[in-house]
This record gives sequence, structure tokens and C-alpha cells, in this order.
Amino acid sequence: MALSIAEVLEEVGKAKTREEKRDVLKNNDSWALKALLQQNFHPDAKWLIPPGRPPYQESTTSADTSLMFEAKKLDYYTDPSPHRLPNVKRESMFISLLERLSPDESKILIDIKDQKLSYKGLTYKLVKDTWPDLLPEQEEKSTTSVMEEEEPKPEVENV
Repeated sequence: MALSIAEVLEEVGKAKTREEKRDVLKNNDSWALKALLQQNFHPDAKWLIPPGRPPYQESTTSADTSLMFEAKKLDYYTDPSPHRLPNVKRESMFISLLERLSPDESKILIDIKDQKLSYKGLTYKLVKDTWPDLLPEQEEKSTTSVMEEEEPKPEVENV
């Protein structure tokens, strides 16, 4: 039986080495897992849902659905969306989805929406190394300041 998205991410967090974390991701490879990680880490990913935790009631019974199944409907909530929905309708649908998911998966989806998914060792680099075509290359951030890059100006003597 396949692990849920929450279970996969927990296993990644428990894995001791970077290689073990990659193995957990590879062994649980699914379209849904990759789509969710892409939404979390891709710099161009944009959601049409306001940031933060929406007002919803966590499910107290067994979940009616899972992120594994619902991930294929992410395009209702992301930009660009092929679905022309009023924002109120889109946000209402999102709240309904959160209420059908388990509390763990609801929290994961909110974190992904805000690009704040946090599990020990789950990084952009890990996802990029596991699936090279999933994310764009990250530009190296320069640690040299602009002042250090400029040529020093020769001192002019006043004569």
C-alpha cells in the first residue's frame, strides 16, 4: 500500500542521511508528490488563495480524500489557472478541500500554498537532486558586496 503524502514527508524527516532522504522520495515517487513539492519549491509557483491559514474546521473523522488524489486538482488554486472562477468560489472550494483532508494533510497543503513546507532535510537542493527536471537551476547568490567588486579609485594628489 502506498504511503500518504504526510507519511512520505515524515519518513524524509526521519531519514538520517541525504542519500536516505533521496531514497525515501524515489521509493515513493508519484505524480502527486512531485506536483506538491514543485508547488512548494518552484520560484514561479503562485497561488490564487490568500496567504495564511484559512478559516476551516479540521476533520475529526477519517479523511474523505487524500492529497495523493486531490493534487491533480491543484490548477483550480494556482496561477495560471485554466478555470475562470470568482475568488470567493475558489476560496470556498479550497476550504472545503481542507475540511475533507486529514488534519496532517490540510496543514501540509497550507504550508505548500505559502511555500513554507518544513521537514528536516527537505530542501530545494534535495528535490532538485532527486528529480533534476522538476525545478529550475537556482542562481548562486553572490556573497561579494557591490563595494568590493568595484575597482579601487586611484588617489589623486592635490598639487
